[in-house]
Amino acid sequence: MTAAWARAIRRGIVPIVLGILSWIVSYPAIEDLDPLLKWLGVILVVLGLVIIVASARRYTADEQRVPVVDQTRRGI
Repeated sequence: MTAAWARAIRRGIVPIVLGILSWIVSYPAIEDLDPLLKWLGVILVVLGLVIIVASARRYTADEQRVPVVDQTRRGI
């Protein structure tokens, strides 16, 4: 696992954990809150996965980017 993916997982783990907690809390919930908590959990897990993939792609691209040297600083 590269540093970019590890960094992305650290960013996306919070919504995933909150989504899983929503699923767990939905089981003992009353009938009205059960579907709400389940859908909230689905939305949070999907959001966490999107954050992980998008962040990893961005961090990987940042690592591969070639730095631009400012020509005015080299005295040319």
